[in-house]
Formats: sequence, structure tokens, C-alpha cells
Amino acid sequence: MIRSMTGYGRKEVSGAGGSFSIEIRSVNNRYIDVQVKAPRGLAALEQQIRKKVQDNFSRGRFDVYITRSGEKEGAGRLVVNDALAGQYVAALRDLKESLGLGGEVDVSFLAGFPDLFTLTEVKEDMEAVWRVLDEGLAQALKEIDDMRAIEGGALVRDISERLNMIDGLLVAIYGLAPASVDAARKRMSDAVTKLSHEQPDPVRLAQEIAILAERTDVTEELTRLGSHMAQFRALLADRSGEAIGRKLDFLLQEMGRETNTIASKAMDAQISLCVVNIKAELEKIREQVQNIE
Repeated sequence: MIRSMTGYGRKEVSGAGGSFSIEIRSVNNRYIDVQVKAPRGLAALEQQIRKKVQDNFSRGRFDVYITRSGEKEGAGRLVVNDALAGQYVAALRDLKESLGLGGEVDVSFLAGFPDLFTLTEVKEDMEAVWRVLDEGLAQALKEIDDMRAIEGGALVRDISERLNMIDGLLVAIYGLAPASVDAARKRMSDAVTKLSHEQPDPVRLAQEIAILAERTDVTEELTRLGSHMAQFRALLADRSGEAIGRKLDFLLQEMGRETNTIASKAMDAQISLCVVNIKAELEKIREQVQNIE
């Protein structure tokens, strides 16, 4: 099934590893590009998060936002140096007695000594954290995949309608082409007769007319263009799940090349108008293909 590269998914998950909110946005991109914005404590899991996305998709830019609720980022355990605190108390009491000072050594006084307290980082079980994140990522990515599939179906319908329009224009060119060649022959014959004071050599004239007819014949280009369109339709109907955006883009380039050749060879105003309309439809299709995975 054809998929677009635009999607959105959001999930909130919780477990033994913590509680997380996961939000993922995807847009079109030539290759796959995964950007992760997560709390600093999850830095060790960023590569696994990227791989999770890359295992599910082949093209697009993905912005993964992860926030953590409950336990605050950078949480740790406060450790008091009891031995050092005891030394401070003993020293202060000795100082009080020796100098005859008043007052008491209490907790609020000791709190002014920062070296009595140490904040130690609590080491997390990253495997437990990953189990929770893995579940949430899978659900968010499933939402994105569903959205991309729905939009992909809409893209296919629009592109198919435009291909049908091009078919109609090609039928018109097929009908106009023989008369265009005949008109080119007549124009050359009339021009030669008008410019020449003598009767032109009929053999040479026939040769020149044959060369002109070959140069203005667009049958081969029409055939190749029709072949490219058939391949294009076959890819649109593909159900393998393979990413086909680049193949479609290549075929569009070839279709554009054949269309330009028809425009340069055909010496007919009506054919030129058909070509202009074909190029307009191809450009609209190109815009849609840019968003196909």
C-alpha cells in the first residue's frame, strides 16, 4: 500500500521504568532522518529509539519528543556526611567554651556548611526504562503508519485522476500527429516552390520532405511515454509495502523528458497546447510524489 511521509502519533505510557509522554511527527524527506529530543537521563537510549523508527520506515524526517512525568529529571539521593558533621559540632562547642560565646549549635547552623551534603545520582534500570519506551514508541509509530496509509490512498486517487487526464491528451496528440506531419510536408513543398525560380528536383524534394517527416514524427515518444505511464500505474497499484517514492520520481523525470521532446518535434499549435497541459499535470503529480514514501 502506498504511504505518504506525513504523519503524527502520540502515546502516554507508564511502567516500572517510569511514566513517559511520546510524541512523533513525520514529514517528507529524501532519506530517513530521525531527531530525538528527550530528557538527559535517556541519552543512553537515543540510538535504540532511532533504530526503532528506522526499522519501521524507510523515508521521511521524524521528530521524536519524549517527556518524563512523575520522577523529576536529575533526581538523586541526598547523603549527609555524619562524621564530618560531628567534627563541626565538636569544634564549634570547643570554640564556644574557649571564647565564652553564647548560643547553641543547631541544625539550622550546620545547614550553612555545604560540604556536609552530597547529592548522589540514582542509577536507573535502563532495561526497565526501555521496555516502557519501546511499548510507547510502537503504539505511536502505529498511529503514524495508519495516518500515512490513509493520506497515501488520497495521493493515489489524485495522481490517478491526473494520469487519466494525460491519457486523454495523448489520445488527442495521436489523432493530431498524422495531420501535423502532412501539414509540415505541404508547408515545405509550397515554400520550395515559391522560393525556387525553377522546378525543384522532385527526388531531392522528396528526400527533404521525408527527413522533415521523420523529424516531426512523435510516434516513438508517444509510445515511450505510454510505457512509462503504465509502469507508473503498476507501482501505484503495488501492495508489497516497498517504498516506491524514488522510483516514481525517476519515472516522472523520464515522462517529462519525452514530453519535452514531443514539444520540440511537433510543428502544430494544437499539439503544443496538449503538451503544455501534459506538463502542467506532470508538475502537479511531481508535487504529490514528493510526499510518497
